[in-house]
Amino acid sequence: MRTEPAASRRRDARARVRAGTLVLALLGAGALNAGEAPGADLSAKRYPPGKAAELKARLLDRPSAPEAPSWAVQYVTQPELDRLEPPARVAERIWAARLGLAARAGGDEQKKLRQILASYESCALDSLALRRAATGLVRIGVVIPLTGRFDRYGKTFVQGLRLSVEDHNRDWAPNVTLVLYDSEGDPLVGARKARWLLRDHGVSILIGELFSANTAPLAAASQVVGAVLISPSATNERLAILGDGVFQLHLGNSILAESLLRGFASQSPKGSVGLLVATTPEDSARAEAVVGACKALEIGVAGKEVVPPDAVDLTRALTSLREKRPQALVLAAPARLSGIAAAQLAGVWPKARVYGFESLDPSGMNAEVRAALEGATYVTSDYVLAGAVRDSFETRYQRAYREPPTRMSVRGYLVGLAVAQGIERGSLNASMLREALRAQVYDSEDGRKLRALRPAVTAEPERFVIRSGKASPADPVPVSP
Repeated sequence: MRTEPAASRRRDARARVRAGTLVLALLGAGALNAGEAPGADLSAKRYPPGKAAELKARLLDRPSAPEAPSWAVQYVTQPELDRLEPPARVAERIWAARLGLAARAGGDEQKKLRQILASYESCALDSLALRRAATGLVRIGVVIPLTGRFDRYGKTFVQGLRLSVEDHNRDWAPNVTLVLYDSEGDPLVGARKARWLLRDHGVSILIGELFSANTAPLAAASQVVGAVLISPSATNERLAILGDGVFQLHLGNSILAESLLRGFASQSPKGSVGLLVATTPEDSARAEAVVGACKALEIGVAGKEVVPPDAVDLTRALTSLREKRPQALVLAAPARLSGIAAAQLAGVWPKARVYGFESLDPSGMNAEVRAALEGATYVTSDYVLAGAVRDSFETRYQRAYREPPTRMSVRGYLVGLAVAQGIERGSLNASMLREALRAQVYDSEDGRKLRALRPAVTAEPERFVIRSGKASPADPVPVSP
């Protein structure tokens, strides 16, 4: 049997694409001037901006509507499609043409849609591209532990995620659905189910997993096919290097430091702080973030003492800082060193106002240290909603699930809002959603590096004050604009 040379096949494929482009040019004048799609007033829902996004939303939500052939003819000529990657561009047009014909197109519409298929169907195209075009962004894959020792985290996360999807579906088109898969808390199981979602279901958005070790395989699998992954709670900062479609709901050091010191600035305008910093890489990075936050909030840095993490006697460092007369002490040190510093404060710097990070959590400290840290303020890497958003979320959550929301519920809600916002801004596929999510990233060095998503609603890192040896939620402070 004679085989046609590969170069000849490639030339023929390019010719077919050019022919398809010519057909679109001939169809364009009539389709683009068609005005609003018929039946646009039948739905009270809001549609994404941009004609292409609106038409695709209509086709996804009402594929059998009498107006579907007209929408399909308009959709294939939209200029937004020309800006997609060639495989995605061809897949979108083939999908729309097939859908329009399946909706019993007749007359000129049938002729135009058949011309599109004749021009493009013979192109060499991966079936995955067609599945993803047909799915769009309306099916969101979720790989999360729903059984096993971490099932409680997964279930409350999904409950918060569902509330955000309900918000979108109530007001916006197209309708979004969640496709849930149980990772069982196993990275191998999670990776296998992520491949099912990406390959068999054709999803372009993947959400998961809860832990860094389990998230890495999902991130790698999603980037191979050009999908978007959002990690709700993984903490490994190196996940971002796996691909530019990997996003995190991550609180970086600069965000934590600014939230911590905003409370101090509200109580002591133009005040100053002293820093006690361990030489570990993590604490050194946090100290740099604290200095940056002080500069942004016009807080002075009276002094900085650096100590090794295995230090035992901190009296000299604490005395040196006290003599510089700062209004507060900021601890950036491991829990053991923070406990030692707290115990020695009573004799060196009584009644010092102490600020810090998770290492000040009193739950793992002895009674002497807890007493020494009375009144200390610290910030954690969890979000808390604020104001009317918090009240509305808590009310709806308890009404729906008969229990108060958890920190994972809040994370689920915030992740869902980020995806919904990207869709509502007119994203057609994964590449456009990726760009929309980039616009939601924190405008800071670590925010851009980690692709850390800024909450779409009023939310801040959770702050605590140690009272009677226990961590109590801090009084609300002004949130960042």
